[in-house]
Amino acid sequence: MRKKQMKNYLYILPAFVFLVLFTIYPILRSAWLSFFDTDAVLSYTDFVGLKNYREMVESPVFREVAANTLIFGILQVVLSTVLGFLTALLASGKKNRMKGIFKVALFYPYILPWTVGAMVWMYILHPTRGIVNMLLHTRIQWLNSYQLTLYVLVLISVWKTVGFNFLFFLSGIQTISEELWEAYSMDSKSVVKWVWHVVIPLISPTAFAVILLSVVGSFQSVDLIYILTQGRPGNSTNTMIYYIYQEGITNWDIGYGSALSTVLFLGLLLFTVVYLFVGERKVNYEQ
Repeated sequence: MRKKQMKNYLYILPAFVFLVLFTIYPILRSAWLSFFDTDAVLSYTDFVGLKNYREMVESPVFREVAANTLIFGILQVVLSTVLGFLTALLASGKKNRMKGIFKVALFYPYILPWTVGAMVWMYILHPTRGIVNMLLHTRIQWLNSYQLTLYVLVLISVWKTVGFNFLFFLSGIQTISEELWEAYSMDSKSVVKWVWHVVIPLISPTAFAVILLSVVGSFQSVDLIYILTQGRPGNSTNTMIYYIYQEGITNWDIGYGSALSTVLFLGLLLFTVVYLFVGERKVNYEQ
């Protein structure tokens, strides 16, 4: 029996080693370095205690970046979740004769690399040669506006990620039996009531997972910002993950960058724990 248990542990050993080396150790190392003032190659390490965290709290740039991150994350999660669900409903309809093309069109942006997607939108939103301004007969600086650019990035991110949510919701909706719809339609012909009272409760486990993955993904988005705006104009489109890159890699302030990373990790960890604890109670796992 013990040999069998040891054999089972050996099967998961490579995954465990990978987890420790590339996830747990970097997290702990980053938390440790956040208490030091050091350079990129760690040629010196001066213990400064909570100095990096104190600078972070007192920094107006950090407060602006944190606000941008929350706005970007909340809008991206809400829009991609709602649109993913609505498009999944449309794709699952019996009368939709364009199901195949519809599914490909929605999921194709998701499989594109972020670099390709960002470059496409860079040309689409060009102030003089972009198709959007040509159609609107304007010269709006979509990617260089204090008022607009953050929300434009949200819409691009939704375009890129909604296919992932769409696929999850579609798989959840397709598990609902035809007999259940037939039984419900005998009492009510309202599609809205069917969606609200039957579909949403039955796919709540799917929605639960989609929202959690969307939140974590939105707070880690860096490719789009790096390619399109680099946080400009000013810091109006700068988010936490790109701010960490700026401070830790570009400015070589490893201690401050590590403090930012630790705060972001703890924030996501706290949200995940609370979300799992509270949300799990409202999920319906019975079909």
